[in-house]
Amino acid sequence: MRSFSLLTALLLTPLLSYGMSFDALCDHAYQVSGEIIQINGAIASNGYEKSSTLANEPLLLEGGASGIQGKDSTPSGLRYTAMVNYHLKKPALQEAHAYQYDEMSKALHQEIQLQQHVIQVTLKHAWLICLVEREKINILREKVTSAKEATAIAQKKLNAGRISQMELLRLQGDERYAQQELSLGEMEYEHAQHGLKEMAMMDEEIVVDDLNFAFITNDTKTQERIANAEVLQTLNAQIATLNAQMKSVRYEGNEFVSLGAGATSEPTQNSIDFRLSMPLAWGDKNEKKIAALMAQRSALLHRCEVTHQKLTMIIHTLLEHLEMKEKRFNDSILTQKIQKNLMEMARKGYEAGVVNQFEYLATKNSYYDARLHTVELKRDYIDEMNGMEKKLGRIWE
Repeated sequence: MRSFSLLTALLLTPLLSYGMSFDALCDHAYQVSGEIIQINGAIASNGYEKSSTLANEPLLLEGGASGIQGKDSTPSGLRYTAMVNYHLKKPALQEAHAYQYDEMSKALHQEIQLQQHVIQVTLKHAWLICLVEREKINILREKVTSAKEATAIAQKKLNAGRISQMELLRLQGDERYAQQELSLGEMEYEHAQHGLKEMAMMDEEIVVDDLNFAFITNDTKTQERIANAEVLQTLNAQIATLNAQMKSVRYEGNEFVSLGAGATSEPTQNSIDFRLSMPLAWGDKNEKKIAALMAQRSALLHRCEVTHQKLTMIIHTLLEHLEMKEKRFNDSILTQKIQKNLMEMARKGYEAGVVNQFEYLATKNSYYDARLHTVELKRDYIDEMNGMEKKLGRIWE
Protein backbone atom coordinates (compact mmCIF):
# COMPACT_ATOMS: atom_id res chain seq x y z
CA MET A 1 0.00 0.00 0.00
CA ARG A 2 2.89 2.33 0.83
CA SER A 3 4.55 1.69 -2.53
CA PHE A 4 1.28 2.49 -4.29
CA SER A 5 1.05 5.78 -2.38
CA LEU A 6 4.61 6.73 -3.31
CA LEU A 7 4.01 5.81 -6.93
CA THR A 8 0.86 7.92 -6.98
CA ALA A 9 2.74 10.85 -5.47
CA LEU A 10 5.42 10.61 -8.15
CA LEU A 11 2.84 10.48 -10.92
CA LEU A 12 1.09 13.54 -9.52
CA THR A 13 4.27 15.51 -8.81
CA PRO A 14 3.63 18.12 -11.54
CA LEU A 15 0.25 18.82 -9.95
CA LEU A 16 1.14 18.71 -6.26
CA SER A 17 4.74 19.91 -6.24
CA TYR A 18 6.07 23.38 -5.51
CA GLY A 19 7.98 24.56 -8.60
CA MET A 20 10.56 27.33 -8.13
CA SER A 21 13.89 28.59 -9.35
CA PHE A 22 17.11 27.48 -7.69
CA ASP A 23 17.71 31.01 -6.38
CA ALA A 24 14.23 31.06 -4.81
CA LEU A 25 14.88 27.71 -3.13
CA CYS A 26 18.18 29.01 -1.76
CA ASP A 27 16.46 32.15 -0.41
CA HIS A 28 14.02 29.95 1.50
CA ALA A 29 16.93 28.02 3.01
CA TYR A 30 18.85 31.21 3.92
CA GLN A 31 15.90 32.52 5.92
CA VAL A 32 15.70 29.41 8.11
CA SER A 33 19.42 28.68 8.45
CA GLY A 34 20.36 28.61 12.13
CA GLU A 35 23.95 29.62 11.34
CA ILE A 36 22.89 32.65 9.27
CA ILE A 37 20.35 33.71 11.90
CA GLN A 38 23.05 33.63 14.58
CA ILE A 39 25.58 35.51 12.44
CA ASN A 40 23.01 38.20 11.66
CA GLY A 41 22.58 38.60 15.41
CA ALA A 42 26.35 38.99 15.78
CA ILE A 43 26.35 41.66 13.04
CA ALA A 44 23.62 43.61 14.83
CA SER A 45 25.51 43.25 18.12
CA ASN A 46 28.73 44.44 16.47
CA GLY A 47 26.94 47.57 15.28
CA TYR A 48 25.70 48.41 18.76
CA GLU A 49 29.13 47.74 20.27
CA LYS A 50 30.71 50.06 17.72
CA SER A 51 28.25 52.82 18.59
CA SER A 52 28.90 52.29 22.28
CA THR A 53 32.67 52.35 21.90
CA LEU A 54 32.65 55.50 19.75
CA ALA A 55 30.13 57.34 21.95
CA ASN A 56 31.28 60.22 24.14
CA GLU A 57 32.29 59.38 27.68
CA PRO A 58 29.91 60.64 30.40
CA LEU A 59 30.78 63.65 32.52
CA LEU A 60 32.14 62.78 35.96
CA LEU A 61 31.36 64.92 39.01
CA GLU A 62 34.03 64.85 41.68
CA GLY A 63 33.39 66.45 45.06
CA GLY A 64 34.88 66.48 48.50
CA ALA A 65 34.88 68.17 51.91
CA SER A 66 37.51 68.30 54.64
CA GLY A 67 37.99 70.03 57.94
CA ILE A 68 40.77 72.64 58.24
CA GLN A 69 42.55 73.03 61.52
CA GLY A 70 45.10 75.65 62.42
CA LYS A 71 48.45 75.09 64.11
CA ASP A 72 47.01 76.00 67.49
CA SER A 73 44.58 73.00 67.24
CA THR A 74 41.61 75.28 66.94
CA PRO A 75 39.15 74.27 64.15
CA SER A 76 39.28 76.88 61.44
CA GLY A 77 36.35 75.63 59.28
CA LEU A 78 35.63 73.42 56.30
CA ARG A 79 37.00 73.23 52.76
CA TYR A 80 34.67 72.22 49.90
CA THR A 81 35.79 71.14 46.43
CA ALA A 82 33.80 70.30 43.31
CA MET A 83 35.05 69.44 39.83
CA VAL A 84 33.49 68.20 36.58
CA ASN A 85 35.77 65.85 34.62
CA TYR A 86 35.50 64.89 30.96
CA HIS A 87 37.43 62.10 29.22
CA LEU A 88 38.33 62.99 25.65
CA LYS A 89 39.23 60.05 23.43
CA LYS A 90 42.12 60.55 21.09
CA PRO A 91 40.89 60.99 17.47
CA ALA A 92 43.39 58.43 16.19
CA LEU A 93 42.03 55.89 18.71
CA GLN A 94 38.47 56.60 17.58
CA GLU A 95 39.52 55.98 14.01
CA ALA A 96 41.29 52.73 14.99
CA HIS A 97 38.25 51.46 16.90
CA ALA A 98 35.92 52.30 14.01
CA TYR A 99 38.25 50.48 11.61
CA GLN A 100 38.36 47.43 13.91
CA TYR A 101 34.57 47.14 14.13
CA ASP A 102 34.22 47.68 10.39
CA GLU A 103 36.63 44.83 9.72
CA MET A 104 34.72 42.64 12.16
CA SER A 105 31.53 43.44 10.28
CA LYS A 106 33.18 42.48 7.00
CA ALA A 107 34.36 39.20 8.51
CA LEU A 108 30.83 38.42 9.73
CA HIS A 109 29.35 39.22 6.32
CA GLN A 110 32.01 36.96 4.81
CA GLU A 111 30.83 34.22 7.17
CA ILE A 112 27.24 34.70 5.97
CA GLN A 113 28.42 34.43 2.38
CA LEU A 114 30.25 31.23 3.29
CA GLN A 115 27.10 29.75 4.84
CA GLN A 116 25.04 30.76 1.80
CA HIS A 117 27.46 29.06 -0.54
CA VAL A 118 27.47 25.93 1.64
CA ILE A 119 23.67 25.89 1.39
CA GLN A 120 23.84 26.30 -2.39
CA VAL A 121 26.25 23.37 -2.72
CA THR A 122 24.08 21.16 -0.51
CA LEU A 123 20.82 22.07 -2.25
CA LYS A 124 22.31 21.57 -5.72
CA HIS A 125 23.53 18.10 -4.78
CA ALA A 126 20.20 17.15 -3.17
CA TRP A 127 18.18 18.29 -6.20
CA LEU A 128 20.45 16.55 -8.74
CA ILE A 129 20.14 13.36 -6.70
CA CYS A 130 16.35 13.83 -6.84
CA LEU A 131 16.60 13.97 -10.63
CA VAL A 132 18.72 10.82 -10.68
CA GLU A 133 16.27 8.97 -8.44
CA ARG A 134 13.33 10.05 -10.60
CA GLU A 135 15.14 8.79 -13.69
CA LYS A 136 15.90 5.54 -11.91
CA ILE A 137 12.27 5.16 -10.83
CA ASN A 138 11.06 5.59 -14.42
CA ILE A 139 13.35 2.78 -15.58
CA LEU A 140 12.33 0.52 -12.70
CA ARG A 141 8.69 1.23 -13.39
CA GLU A 142 9.20 0.02 -16.97
CA LYS A 143 10.97 -3.04 -15.64
CA VAL A 144 8.10 -3.85 -13.27
CA THR A 145 5.54 -3.42 -16.08
CA SER A 146 7.59 -5.73 -18.30
CA ALA A 147 7.87 -8.33 -15.52
CA LYS A 148 4.12 -8.24 -14.88
CA GLU A 149 3.35 -8.67 -18.59
CA ALA A 150 5.78 -11.60 -18.79
CA THR A 151 4.17 -13.26 -15.75
CA ALA A 152 0.70 -12.83 -17.21
CA ILE A 153 1.80 -14.38 -20.52
CA ALA A 154 3.55 -17.22 -18.68
CA GLN A 155 0.40 -17.93 -16.66
CA LYS A 156 -1.57 -18.36 -19.90
CA LYS A 157 1.15 -20.63 -21.29
CA LEU A 158 1.10 -22.71 -18.11
CA ASN A 159 -2.65 -23.10 -18.40
CA ALA A 160 -2.14 -24.21 -22.00
CA GLY A 161 0.54 -26.68 -20.91
CA ARG A 162 3.32 -24.94 -22.86
CA ILE A 163 5.64 -24.17 -19.90
CA SER A 164 6.31 -25.75 -16.52
CA GLN A 165 5.33 -24.52 -13.07
CA MET A 166 9.01 -23.96 -12.31
CA GLU A 167 9.35 -21.54 -15.22
CA LEU A 168 6.31 -19.57 -14.02
CA LEU A 169 7.73 -19.38 -10.48
CA ARG A 170 10.97 -18.07 -11.90
CA LEU A 171 9.15 -15.24 -13.67
CA GLN A 172 7.08 -14.47 -10.59
CA GLY A 173 10.30 -14.19 -8.60
CA ASP A 174 11.71 -11.76 -11.17
CA GLU A 175 8.55 -9.68 -10.83
CA ARG A 176 8.83 -9.52 -7.04
CA TYR A 177 12.48 -8.55 -7.25
CA ALA A 178 11.69 -5.78 -9.76
CA GLN A 179 8.97 -4.49 -7.45
CA GLN A 180 11.42 -4.45 -4.51
CA GLU A 181 13.91 -2.44 -6.59
CA LEU A 182 11.17 0.05 -7.44
CA SER A 183 10.16 0.39 -3.79
CA LEU A 184 13.78 1.02 -2.81
CA GLY A 185 14.13 3.65 -5.56
CA GLU A 186 10.96 5.41 -4.39
CA MET A 187 12.31 5.43 -0.83
CA GLU A 188 15.60 6.98 -2.00
CA TYR A 189 13.69 9.67 -3.88
CA GLU A 190 11.60 10.38 -0.80
CA HIS A 191 14.77 10.64 1.30
CA ALA A 192 16.32 13.15 -1.14
CA GLN A 193 13.13 15.21 -1.16
CA HIS A 194 13.06 15.17 2.64
CA GLY A 195 16.54 16.71 2.69
CA LEU A 196 15.38 19.54 0.43
CA LYS A 197 12.22 20.14 2.45
CA GLU A 198 14.12 20.18 5.74
CA MET A 199 16.64 22.77 4.55
CA ALA A 200 13.94 25.03 3.07
CA MET A 201 11.32 24.22 5.76
CA MET A 202 8.67 23.49 3.14
CA ASP A 203 6.00 20.79 3.13
CA GLU A 204 5.29 20.63 -0.61
CA GLU A 205 7.14 18.45 -3.09
CA ILE A 206 10.00 20.60 -4.39
CA VAL A 207 10.74 20.93 -8.10
CA VAL A 208 13.56 23.21 -9.27
CA ASP A 209 12.70 24.62 -12.69
CA ASP A 210 16.08 25.93 -13.84
CA LEU A 211 18.68 23.45 -12.57
CA ASN A 212 19.48 20.30 -14.53
CA PHE A 213 22.41 17.90 -14.60
CA ALA A 214 25.37 19.13 -16.64
CA PHE A 215 29.02 18.21 -16.91
CA ILE A 216 31.59 20.78 -15.85
CA THR A 217 34.72 21.74 -17.74
CA ASN A 218 38.19 22.88 -16.76
CA ASP A 219 37.99 26.32 -18.40
CA THR A 220 40.03 29.50 -18.10
CA LYS A 221 38.23 30.51 -14.88
CA THR A 222 39.48 27.57 -12.82
CA GLN A 223 42.34 29.49 -11.18
CA GLU A 224 39.99 32.38 -10.45
CA ARG A 225 37.56 29.97 -8.77
CA ILE A 226 40.39 28.59 -6.65
CA ALA A 227 41.55 32.09 -5.66
CA ASN A 228 37.96 32.91 -4.62
CA ALA A 229 37.49 29.72 -2.61
CA GLU A 230 35.58 30.44 0.57
CA VAL A 231 38.28 29.04 2.86
CA LEU A 232 40.76 31.57 1.41
CA GLN A 233 38.25 34.41 1.71
CA THR A 234 37.69 33.50 5.36
CA LEU A 235 41.45 33.46 6.08
CA ASN A 236 41.86 36.86 4.39
CA ALA A 237 39.04 38.26 6.54
CA GLN A 238 40.81 36.99 9.67
CA ILE A 239 44.06 38.63 8.54
CA ALA A 240 42.26 41.95 8.01
CA THR A 241 40.74 41.67 11.49
CA LEU A 242 44.19 41.15 13.03
CA ASN A 243 45.50 44.23 11.19
CA ALA A 244 42.69 46.27 12.71
CA GLN A 245 43.43 44.92 16.19
CA MET A 246 47.09 45.91 15.88
CA LYS A 247 46.06 49.44 15.05
CA SER A 248 43.94 49.66 18.23
CA VAL A 249 46.43 47.95 20.55
CA ARG A 250 48.92 50.79 20.09
CA TYR A 251 46.65 53.02 22.21
CA GLU A 252 45.93 50.63 25.10
CA GLY A 253 46.60 52.44 28.39
CA ASN A 254 46.83 55.71 26.50
CA GLU A 255 43.27 56.17 25.34
CA PHE A 256 42.05 59.36 27.00
CA VAL A 257 42.97 62.91 27.78
CA SER A 258 41.05 64.01 30.89
CA LEU A 259 39.92 67.59 31.34
CA GLY A 260 38.47 68.98 34.58
CA ALA A 261 37.00 72.26 35.76
CA GLY A 262 35.80 73.08 39.28
CA ALA A 263 36.07 75.26 42.33
CA THR A 264 37.42 75.11 45.87
CA SER A 265 35.97 77.02 48.82
CA GLU A 266 38.06 77.48 51.99
CA PRO A 267 37.52 79.67 55.05
CA THR A 268 40.20 82.06 53.97
CA GLN A 269 40.02 81.89 50.15
CA ASN A 270 38.10 80.61 47.11
CA SER A 271 39.65 79.30 43.87
CA ILE A 272 38.74 78.17 40.36
CA ASP A 273 40.51 74.88 39.50
CA PHE A 274 41.46 73.27 36.19
CA ARG A 275 42.89 69.80 35.63
CA LEU A 276 44.55 68.13 32.67
CA SER A 277 45.52 64.44 32.79
CA MET A 278 47.53 62.84 30.00
CA PRO A 279 48.59 59.19 30.36
CA LEU A 280 52.17 58.40 29.43
CA ALA A 281 52.86 55.06 27.75
CA TRP A 282 55.99 53.59 29.26
CA GLY A 283 57.64 50.26 28.49
CA ASP A 284 57.02 47.83 25.66
CA LYS A 285 53.77 46.25 26.85
CA ASN A 286 51.80 47.28 23.77
CA GLU A 287 54.67 46.39 21.46
CA LYS A 288 54.66 42.85 22.86
CA LYS A 289 50.92 42.57 22.20
CA ILE A 290 51.43 43.82 18.67
CA ALA A 291 54.22 41.29 18.19
CA ALA A 292 51.84 38.53 19.34
CA LEU A 293 49.21 39.65 16.81
CA MET A 294 51.85 39.85 14.08
CA ALA A 295 52.84 36.27 14.85
CA GLN A 296 49.22 35.19 14.41
CA ARG A 297 49.00 37.14 11.16
CA SER A 298 52.21 35.56 9.88
CA ALA A 299 50.80 32.10 10.60
CA LEU A 300 47.55 32.95 8.81
CA LEU A 301 49.43 34.27 5.77
CA HIS A 302 51.46 31.07 5.63
CA ARG A 303 48.32 28.97 6.06
CA CYS A 304 46.61 30.93 3.30
CA GLU A 305 49.50 30.28 0.94
CA VAL A 306 49.64 26.56 1.76
CA THR A 307 45.85 26.24 1.49
CA HIS A 308 45.91 27.86 -1.94
CA GLN A 309 48.58 25.40 -3.09
CA LYS A 310 46.62 22.44 -1.74
CA LEU A 311 43.41 23.65 -3.38
CA THR A 312 45.19 24.08 -6.71
CA MET A 313 46.50 20.53 -6.51
CA ILE A 314 43.28 18.85 -5.34
CA ILE A 315 40.93 20.78 -7.64
CA HIS A 316 42.90 19.89 -10.76
CA THR A 317 43.05 16.26 -9.58
CA LEU A 318 39.30 16.20 -9.04
CA LEU A 319 38.75 17.76 -12.46
CA GLU A 320 40.74 14.89 -13.96
CA HIS A 321 38.59 12.43 -12.01
CA LEU A 322 35.45 14.10 -13.32
CA GLU A 323 36.75 13.95 -16.86
CA MET A 324 37.31 10.19 -16.50
CA LYS A 325 33.86 9.73 -14.99
CA GLU A 326 32.33 11.68 -17.86
CA LYS A 327 34.07 9.33 -20.31
CA ARG A 328 32.73 6.30 -18.44
CA PHE A 329 29.26 7.80 -18.58
CA ASN A 330 29.49 8.39 -22.33
CA ASP A 331 30.79 4.85 -22.86
CA SER A 332 27.82 3.57 -20.86
CA ILE A 333 25.47 5.52 -23.14
CA LEU A 334 26.98 3.70 -26.14
CA THR A 335 26.58 0.35 -24.38
CA GLN A 336 23.00 1.28 -23.58
CA LYS A 337 22.31 1.94 -27.27
CA ILE A 338 23.79 -1.43 -28.21
CA GLN A 339 21.61 -3.16 -25.61
CA LYS A 340 18.57 -1.35 -26.98
CA ASN A 341 19.32 -2.59 -30.49
CA LEU A 342 19.75 -6.13 -29.16
CA MET A 343 16.42 -5.86 -27.36
CA GLU A 344 14.70 -4.72 -30.57
CA MET A 345 16.23 -7.63 -32.45
CA ALA A 346 15.11 -10.03 -29.71
CA ARG A 347 11.62 -8.56 -29.76
CA LYS A 348 11.29 -9.11 -33.48
CA GLY A 349 12.61 -12.64 -33.09
CA TYR A 350 10.17 -13.31 -30.26
CA GLU A 351 7.24 -12.01 -32.29
CA ALA A 352 8.38 -14.22 -35.19
CA GLY A 353 8.65 -17.26 -32.92
CA VAL A 354 12.42 -17.59 -33.39
CA VAL A 355 13.41 -16.37 -29.89
CA ASN A 356 11.80 -17.85 -26.79
CA GLN A 357 10.25 -15.77 -24.03
CA PHE A 358 13.08 -16.22 -21.52
CA GLU A 359 15.75 -15.17 -24.00
CA TYR A 360 13.71 -12.10 -24.92
CA LEU A 361 13.18 -11.20 -21.26
CA ALA A 362 16.89 -11.64 -20.54
CA THR A 363 17.70 -9.20 -23.36
CA LYS A 364 15.13 -6.69 -22.06
CA ASN A 365 16.51 -6.93 -18.53
CA SER A 366 20.04 -6.40 -19.87
CA TYR A 367 18.80 -3.19 -21.49
CA TYR A 368 17.18 -2.04 -18.25
CA ASP A 369 20.35 -2.89 -16.32
CA ALA A 370 22.44 -0.90 -18.81
CA ARG A 371 20.19 2.12 -18.30
CA LEU A 372 20.35 1.72 -14.53
CA HIS A 373 24.13 1.46 -14.71
CA THR A 374 24.22 4.73 -16.67
CA VAL A 375 22.10 6.40 -14.00
CA GLU A 376 24.45 5.15 -11.27
CA LEU A 377 27.42 6.56 -13.18
CA LYS A 378 25.62 9.90 -13.32
CA ARG A 379 25.06 9.72 -9.57
CA ASP A 380 28.75 8.92 -9.07
CA TYR A 381 29.67 11.99 -11.14
CA ILE A 382 27.30 14.19 -9.12
CA ASP A 383 28.83 12.98 -5.83
CA GLU A 384 32.36 13.67 -7.11
CA MET A 385 31.31 17.11 -8.34
CA ASN A 386 29.75 17.83 -4.95
CA GLY A 387 33.01 16.88 -3.23
CA MET A 388 34.91 19.36 -5.41
CA GLU A 389 32.37 22.12 -4.82
CA LYS A 390 32.66 21.55 -1.07
CA LYS A 391 36.41 22.08 -1.38
CA LEU A 392 35.79 25.39 -3.16
CA GLY A 393 32.99 26.30 -0.77
CA ARG A 394 30.72 27.27 -3.68
CA ILE A 395 28.99 25.77 -6.69
CA TRP A 396 30.82 25.60 -10.01
CA GLU A 397 29.60 28.47 -12.18
